[in-house]
Amino acid sequence: MSERKTIQSYEWARVLGALAVVCLHAVVATRLVPELHQGNAALFLAEDVLCVPLTRWAVPVFFMVSGALLLDPGRQMTLEKVGRYVWRMAFILLTIGFAFCVMELVASFGFYGLLTFQAAFLNLLQGLSWGHLWYVYALIGLYLITPILSAYVRVATQRDLAIVALVGYALLCVAPTIDLVAGTKLYAFLGTGSPVVYYLAGYYASTYLELDAKVIGAGALALAANLVAFAFDPELASQLALPEYAFALPFSVLAFVAIRSLLERPMRERGLARTLARDSFGIYLLHPLFGHVILRVPALVTLPLPVLQLTIVVVGVAGSVVLTRLLRLLPPFASKL
Repeated sequence: MSERKTIQSYEWARVLGALAVVCLHAVVATRLVPELHQGNAALFLAEDVLCVPLTRWAVPVFFMVSGALLLDPGRQMTLEKVGRYVWRMAFILLTIGFAFCVMELVASFGFYGLLTFQAAFLNLLQGLSWGHLWYVYALIGLYLITPILSAYVRVATQRDLAIVALVGYALLCVAPTIDLVAGTKLYAFLGTGSPVVYYLAGYYASTYLELDAKVIGAGALALAANLVAFAFDPELASQLALPEYAFALPFSVLAFVAIRSLLERPMRERGLARTLARDSFGIYLLHPLFGHVILRVPALVTLPLPVLQLTIVVVGVAGSVVLTRLLRLLPPFASKL
């Protein structure tokens, strides 16, 4: 695949992934409102099932796109470049992440001046900002180990990479899955390392995999197993769809390879897709803010659930694009969002 086509397919992955994440969080945010959950239990269950194939691949694919790009042997990942990547994520956490921490404390306990800022900064250091920012923390870790991984993939054979990826998958995804299903707490901590598996899988898939029967079969089997689990334990099945568990990787690899193989069409320079691609990181970071605001407006919460969720999605995407563009007018944010 030419460089142009590869870049275009990854741009489409960013657009579709950002939209998928916003849709997923619209479902999650409304389900956390007790009044909405009690009156729409059946609809929420149906949405949870649909969210697995339609949205749960998104964040894993983000990691895979990063791995495909940054582990490419043709790209020189010097310590200076790594430092710039790490600083970008750290800056996002110290600004947007810190602001989210302050908002959460004020909403929960009120404003107590300097104590609120101190507590917010402590939460930020502990990774206790808004839940979706775990992706930013994970990227910092991946960037830091990129020179080591990059040096390895330059000398590794396809078989070597496959073995390392499978061992990583077994340790960091399969073991926590067995732990979760068994109800034990022995291996749950291993799930925090799952982004490394997706990072390596992105490079491996971009280099060696095609959209063939093996990739389709493995992805379809994992997806089917996850969906069947909803018939027995919907809450457990929803957890099993998370990236740190075993079902997500095969299906996400299928999504990644399918996007890379099928979406090679260049975006129109002034089209909606191009706009969303340019602002996809901002959309990911900022969209929950608009959902929280909407769910605090009584008149909007009384809307039929699908209408309310659609409102959260549309306002979340549009509002995030506008806010991202405004933040870029500030010099420190210009190259960060």
